[in-house]
Amino acid sequence: MNNNNGLGNLDDLFTAAQDDGLTDDTLDLVVANLNGPTMATAVGVPLDQLASNEVTLAMNIIDMSGSMAAHAADLIHAYNDDYLAAMAHSAAADDILVSTILFNDSVRLLHGYVALPDAQRLDPTSYDPYGATALYDAVAGGLANMVLYAQQLRQSGIMVRCIVIVYSDGEDNSSRQRAQDVARTARELLKQEMYTLAYVGFVDGGQSAIGFKTKSKVNQAQQQTRRLADEIGFTEALTAGLNQSELRRIFHLVSMSTVRVSQQSTVSAGVF
Repeated sequence: MNNNNGLGNLDDLFTAAQDDGLTDDTLDLVVANLNGPTMATAVGVPLDQLASNEVTLAMNIIDMSGSMAAHAADLIHAYNDDYLAAMAHSAAADDILVSTILFNDSVRLLHGYVALPDAQRLDPTSYDPYGATALYDAVAGGLANMVLYAQQLRQSGIMVRCIVIVYSDGEDNSSRQRAQDVARTARELLKQEMYTLAYVGFVDGGQSAIGFKTKSKVNQAQQQTRRLADEIGFTEALTAGLNQSELRRIFHLVSMSTVRVSQQSTVSAGVF
């Protein structure tokens, strides 16, 4: 089975994935997303263009539903300056390939895995929030995309580490795919000890560190984030307020955590 997204022969990749311990459940999710938007164009840079034999794949899955509209400008600046630019100035810059997915009631691959200088910056045209929240569809498509590209790299003798960050301010309300299927795949990928999976829950509120004035409200926000992370099988759960300083903080934290993952011999818990 060949395709048009630069991954070559998918039958070989599926066989290699099974040899590495991935089960039919995960491969079924991959197959279900083969014709989806995250696989429609080149998934990542060609192997002959890689500058390193150790690569960290960093995927961002960012909510672009209507409720994010009031915060679009702050998110754009935080993503461009405190995430992409921060990693580009790190010692690990040459080892990181970044990919970004945007979602509302549909899912869009902004770009596949590319070197940091080639990563498309967000702007008001590319990040224009509207519509509903197809969270599960976006995560399923992103995991399928990552599994196949990571498998292609591993087959070529490249050491791979993978980090997936989902950013959302609300619950899924329009996906075709199910949370339990995404969670089952996430748990299976974590067993490979090359994946870090984190969910960032955005909360709107007052003036404190994560947007709320009272400790009880902070606890409620954190519990909500933990529940939503558990729904999709993600082990790391982070909460951030929807204001300029909080968005800058969380994107900088993710950038530095990605750098730390890229410098580890194996992926371990607690990188955030």
